[in-house]
Amino acid sequence: MKHFSKKLFLFFMLLGISLTSILISSKTVHAANYYIAPYGNDDNLGTFASPFESITQAQTVASYGDTVYILGGSYNNFKIAASDSNYNYVNNITKSGITYRAYSSTNVPIFDFSKVPATKRVAAFHIAPGVSKVTFLSIQVTGVQVGNQKQSECFRVEGNATFNQVACHDNAANGFYFVNHGTGSCIKCDSYNNIGTTSYSIGNTDGFGAHGDGVTFQYCRAWNDSDDGFDCLTSRGSNTFDHCWAFNMRAGGDSNGFKIGGYASGTPFNPAPVHTVKYCISADNNAHGFYANHQPGQAATWTYNTAYNNRLGNFDMLERVSPDDPTDIPGTREILHYNLAYSGISLKDSNLPYANANNNSWNTDGITVSASDFQSLDVNELSKSRTANGNLPDITFMRPVSGSDISGLGCF
Repeated sequence: MKHFSKKLFLFFMLLGISLTSILISSKTVHAANYYIAPYGNDDNLGTFASPFESITQAQTVASYGDTVYILGGSYNNFKIAASDSNYNYVNNITKSGITYRAYSSTNVPIFDFSKVPATKRVAAFHIAPGVSKVTFLSIQVTGVQVGNQKQSECFRVEGNATFNQVACHDNAANGFYFVNHGTGSCIKCDSYNNIGTTSYSIGNTDGFGAHGDGVTFQYCRAWNDSDDGFDCLTSRGSNTFDHCWAFNMRAGGDSNGFKIGGYASGTPFNPAPVHTVKYCISADNNAHGFYANHQPGQAATWTYNTAYNNRLGNFDMLERVSPDDPTDIPGTREILHYNLAYSGISLKDSNLPYANANNNSWNTDGITVSASDFQSLDVNELSKSRTANGNLPDITFMRPVSGSDISGLGCF
């Protein structure tokens, strides 16, 4: 046995592996847990029995891999953690790899920022540049003010963050705002009743904004926001919208369900990113349902989406010639398959070859769409409560009746 152990030791040494490193790698590293509560105190120990009050203090003591548990109740006593010339950052997230999550899914914490003045733009939560693998789970954000500023944000993401079952509602601010090199994902998140208070901010308050290096949205909903539901204007990277719903955007801004692409007066990336929009619903919006928004190239691949009663068109594929030529043209590069539209203009601003846009409800032989094809046309179903585990509600809205010739089209 001794002879074998000596040989094994010499073998590891030849591989450049020390006995010390073997012993260290065999140890289990235990992440720490910290706790905050509305009745806590930042002079406490941060334990369950002696919780902190603020995320700022919890972040001070937490390290990569740690979890900050947020006990239920309303949090409304905030200090400004950091500022620059434009923003007050209330919770400034500057450490990577920390999870901030509700302690109990049955008692969701509510962060109410209505007492935070909007003397500058407010970022209720800021994920700073270079910060990565931050996670937020099962919290609500409300009351963020905008004042006379152009916009404020519930979550301003310049690093990398994942949001799961997070709701931003009844703010005068954008819900989720990924910008500059921001990346990450929103899963089972809601952003609704976010409405600017002046003509300036009304047109800058979206449910979800993907203006960074690429974001994935899955099973998310936006409704009654004053600008767009989902917006990826000026995006640097490709974004994915998967099983997301946008409806009732009618509060005075651009009012698109999904604004996918475009650079406005900014300099486009060359080549511009191509996005993915699949299994989504856009309904009852005051502008477009699914909109290519002057993209200087292909805006997206659009598959298995459902659009209903969007005032300026259910699918609008308006493009520009190229990143160097801002002339608007009917889209020639979009890809649309197995989409379903009813009530209003199905497709506009399109000069797509048939190979790019077939098997849709408006260009499939033998299909005529009527109200009788659907179990329900009640848009209000889309705002029903989620299930206990955060899944989208089970709805009959725009779901085909048994035997309908539209079966296999759209998101159902």
